Amino acid sequence: MGSMIHLTLGRITLDWGKNEGFTNHSALFRPGDLTQVPYYYAADEDDPKRTHLPLVTTSDDFSYRLITKMQEGYSAPLSVVARRLLLLGHTDAFCRDEFEALGEMVSCRHDFTFDELTAMLSTADFSTAAFAPDKGSEEFTEFFFDHVLPIAGPDGAGRMFSQSRRDSDIDGLTPYTIIRLLAANPTAQQLPVTWQFADVAEGGWAPRASFDAPLKQSRRFLVVTEGSSDVNILRHGLNLLYPDLADFFDFVDMQEGYPFSGTGNLYNFIRGLISIKIQNNIVVVFDNDNEGVFNWERSSRLNAPPNMRIVKLPDLERFKAFRTLGPSGEHVGDINGTAAAIECYLDVGPAPTIRWTSYDHKRERYQGVIVGKEELQKAFLAQKQVDPDYDYSGLEAILAMLTAECIAITEQEAKAVLAAERFDA
Repeated sequence: MGSMIHLTLGRITLDWGKNEGFTNHSALFRPGDLTQVPYYYAADEDDPKRTHLPLVTTSDDFSYRLITKMQEGYSAPLSVVARRLLLLGHTDAFCRDEFEALGEMVSCRHDFTFDELTAMLSTADFSTAAFAPDKGSEEFTEFFFDHVLPIAGPDGAGRMFSQSRRDSDIDGLTPYTIIRLLAANPTAQQLPVTWQFADVAEGGWAPRASFDAPLKQSRRFLVVTEGSSDVNILRHGLNLLYPDLADFFDFVDMQEGYPFSGTGNLYNFIRGLISIKIQNNIVVVFDNDNEGVFNWERSSRLNAPPNMRIVKLPDLERFKAFRTLGPSGEHVGDINGTAAAIECYLDVGPAPTIRWTSYDHKRERYQGVIVGKEELQKAFLAQKQVDPDYDYSGLEAILAMLTAECIAITEQEAKAVLAAERFDA
């Protein structure tokens, strides 16, 4: 019979494989998501050793005893997996393109639009998809027909009521698209997405280590900044606020000293990366101060490849009225583009102050630095967990910008692959 492998949502099967024929879904999970998960097996209905077990009868009147075993597998809430899918390029826009591409195939004609399907899946009650040992698992198509379409009604969005179409598997939708379309459904967000790979590994169809493999380099992002303090803050911020996404990001190795300190050197580094046609996904982040903006502007004029994004730290409303000290005394001014280094995005307290230092003749502006810069860094880096009294809003704005740029890279790559497949078809 062979060994089976399943990707499930609660007790709903989203994808399955057999022996060596399966999709590796390890990128959906973090190493810490490895745990004990339920596996379901069928035994003969009349097996005298199994009479104490639940009896399951299928729609075609086939009955069997349900065996449940806890074995090694991956499990994470749908909300977490859906967020990881964005960084893998499986965005809502990509889901729409996939749906439309499938609709062009004669064997995958849809009876509803993408917007209708999105509405159905985001509002349907998926609470019945929770683990139910007396039921085992069921295919997503079966759940869709039994629990989603009936709510829409015969005159509603879903019109696929023909029993003969139960084998359509919702006309080719991938499990990743199903997960993304359920991301906004409150009844599905905390359901476990589970990858049950133990049987395939134990059967020798794939090395056990292949299920522990880290994200491929092609799915990771190299973040390059102006200095080591930027790297330390961004890395710690990801681990603290976005732990479910942190393994997607690499930073320049600083063990032997940060090699690209200073914006001028970073500009030359970008030019070098472009010239060698670097294949890694890269996001270069400049500070939002005078020197950083100058080098960001000239770097943005370079012919960067699609897998590279060049950004600066975002402007913030709160920076428009910041206390400053300089040659002309104390003033309240806008530090966006002149003095907003990464420390300004931390919790700076009730009365932060920028001290103007050197004058930049190229931009005819002063360069500024926040007073107590080192203390702000140390206070943040010392945090072991999220502090409810700490203001993370500035850092969250940076991380939101960073992840959005990374998502744009992988979405573009995913759409290019889909377009090529449509052309070949």
